[in-house]
Amino acid sequence: MKIIQKFSEDDKKELEHLLSLQYCMPYVPLGNRKLAHKVIYILTPVLYILSVFLFVVQQYAMFTVELTGGILSTVWIIWYHRVGKKFEEKVHKMVYEDFGRQTEAFVDESGIIFNDKSIDYADISNVIFYDKFMFAIVTGNRFLVIKVNQTEKEYIQTILDKNKHIRQELQTKPFNLYLYFKGK
Repeated sequence: MKIIQKFSEDDKKELEHLLSLQYCMPYVPLGNRKLAHKVIYILTPVLYILSVFLFVVQQYAMFTVELTGGILSTVWIIWYHRVGKKFEEKVHKMVYEDFGRQTEAFVDESGIIFNDKSIDYADISNVIFYDKFMFAIVTGNRFLVIKVNQTEKEYIQTILDKNKHIRQELQTKPFNLYLYFKGK
């Protein structure tokens, strides 16, 4: 079966959300991620200044609390700029460049051909169906994303049922693929 994929802007946003670290944060302070980051950048030096003031007025318990808050904020800022931001940029680039153009996937009894790369069913360990996406977890911590409609999904499931080693999951709620990999 030939599957022609064209990702809409909504599809790309949803896919980026599923693949990014944003989903690791269950609560976004102030309702806006960028605003929350600005607040942390502004409050970190304020916490250090406040902790020095508390030390001078001999409020050692509050000094410890403020200094700990400043250190934790600094650690978060360093982590975000060294790891988190680069990861988010990489995911954004992948979603908007790789999925920005129309692609074709061929699915049959022998395997999946996607972007001229052949993937044998023996290399696939898990397949996760979520909404209109199929995520195939391939050996080597790689994954394949295919946008499928209901007919294509049913066809793929009949083929996967013949391959007993492939674990199939149906996700009804949004999930994070990064955390899914980390849990396996």
